[in-house]
Amino acid sequence: MPTIYLAGPEVFLPDAQIVMGEKRRLARSFGFEPTGPGSDENQAPVGQLTAAAIYQRNDGAMRRADICLANITPFRGISADPGTVYEIGFMIALGKRVWAYTNHPDDYGTRVRSIWYSGLEIDESSGRPRGPDGMSIENHGKADNLMIDLGIEEGGGRVIRAVALPADPERDLAAYTEALRHLRG
Repeated sequence: MPTIYLAGPEVFLPDAQIVMGEKRRLARSFGFEPTGPGSDENQAPVGQLTAAAIYQRNDGAMRRADICLANITPFRGISADPGTVYEIGFMIALGKRVWAYTNHPDDYGTRVRSIWYSGLEIDESSGRPRGPDGMSIENHGKADNLMIDLGIEEGGGRVIRAVALPADPERDLAAYTEALRHLRG
């Protein structure tokens, strides 16, 4: 049974164990053995572990895993959780198969405009959109920063996007389930 590292910010939810338990159950139903944060081997309460211990157990789980499936739904802002982004890059560097999903249907550039610069004027005069602070707006049609999406795609993975924003994007598992279905083949 291939091992799948489940990366994502679910560990921060107040009901993290319930959500991650359901993700583990679904992964197993598709023929994968889940590993990583919230997996069966990582059940020691995080509050009792040092930052170094958490890092070491996640590092070991990533090295042992065959595949990474990462939740890049925007977390505390307009982009993916930075820890998850680290895990994606690390797994790619290890030569592992990486896939991702997001519960937000909009492109990253659209989110920058509608959330970060909400209600503010965007300068389109140069052919490269810029916010009122002069910063250019990445506009490549990707789910997140182009380095995340293309790093995944260049390695043969895919980013699955929800068709519409679910009522509870932090807990909705439809895009996650679709990604598992594609990974299983």
